[in-house]
Amino acid sequence: MTPIDESILEEAADWFARRRDGVRMPADEAAFQAWCRRSDAHARAYADIELSWEAWGVAKESPRLRAMAAEALAETAPWRRSPGLSWKPMLLAASVAAVAAIGVVQILPLSRPEAPVAITYRTQIGEQRTERLADGTRVTLNTDTELQVRYGEARREITLEHGEAMFDVAHDPAHPFVVTAAGGTVTALGTRFQVRDEAGAAAVTLLEGRVEVAALRERKVLAPGDEARYGGKSGEIRVRRIDPATATSWTHGRLDFSGLPLAEAVAEANRYSTVKLRLGDPRLADLPVGGSFRVGDNASIASALAAVFPVQVASANAQEIVLMPRE
Repeated sequence: MTPIDESILEEAADWFARRRDGVRMPADEAAFQAWCRRSDAHARAYADIELSWEAWGVAKESPRLRAMAAEALAETAPWRRSPGLSWKPMLLAASVAAVAAIGVVQILPLSRPEAPVAITYRTQIGEQRTERLADGTRVTLNTDTELQVRYGEARREITLEHGEAMFDVAHDPAHPFVVTAAGGTVTALGTRFQVRDEAGAAAVTLLEGRVEVAALRERKVLAPGDEARYGGKSGEIRVRRIDPATATSWTHGRLDFSGLPLAEAVAEANRYSTVKLRLGDPRLADLPVGGSFRVGDNASIASALAAVFPVQVASANAQEIVLMPRE
C-alpha cells in the first residue's frame, strides 16, 4: 500500500482532534467531508488516525509510546501560548500524531489483541454523519444511530447496535463486508444498501448490487429495490418491493410519505426531533398522508399536515405537539 504523505497525516490528526472536541458546525462537517474526498490517501489517513487512537488504549503502557507522545505534546507549547487558539484540539492532535507516527501495530505485536480493534461511530437525535472507512467504504449514519466497525484479516465486520445506516461498499471480494443487526447478517460485495435496527426488528434496503440476508435460519438474496424485514414479531424474512427514492429521502434531509398511515408517519418524524408529535385521537392512526417534509422540524410538519389533511394542532409546548381531528 502506498505510504501516506506526512502532511496529509498531520491534517487528518487535526481534523480528528477538532471532531472529538465536541463542537461541530455544519460548515465544518462539510469542509471535513470535502477534505476526505480529495483522494483515497486523505480518507485512509483519517481512518488510520482513528484506528491508532483506539489502539492507544491497548498500547499506552509502553514507555516508548509515552516518551514519543510527551515529545509531540512538548512541540505544541508555542501553539498553546498563541492567543485565540484552543489548546485541547492541539494536544489531542499531538497525541494522535505520536501514536500514528510510530505505528502501534508494528512496534508492539505482542500486545495487540487477537480480535480486531473496534471503532465506534454514533449520532445523536437529529444528527446525520458520513464517514469514510479504511477501505474507502462510505457509511452514512442516520439519527440516533450507533455502530461498530471491525476490520480483520478475513472479513470486514459492522455491528449496528441501533438506528439506521447506509453503506456504499468498496469492492473487495477477498474480504466480505458483513453487517450484523437484530440477530441477522447482511453480506455484500461492492454494493450500496441501508440497514435499520429498531427495537430488535431490522429492515434491509438494497439500492445497488446484491446482498444476502441471513436470519431466522433463512437466507435470501435481494435485488435492487427490494426491502427485507426480519425480527420483532416476525418468524421469517419478508421481502417486498419499495421506492428507493422514498427509502433514502432521509439522506437528503427529507421524509417522503406516500399514503403512509399517520401513526407511522408520526413515529418516523419523531426519530429526528426531541419535540414529539402525538396523536390525541386513535381514529387518526390509519389516516393516509403524503408529502415531503424536512427532518427534525416537527412544528413545520404538524402545520403542513393541518393545512392539507383533516387534522389540527390541539396543543403544543417544548416537549410535544398534539394532533386532533379537525372539527
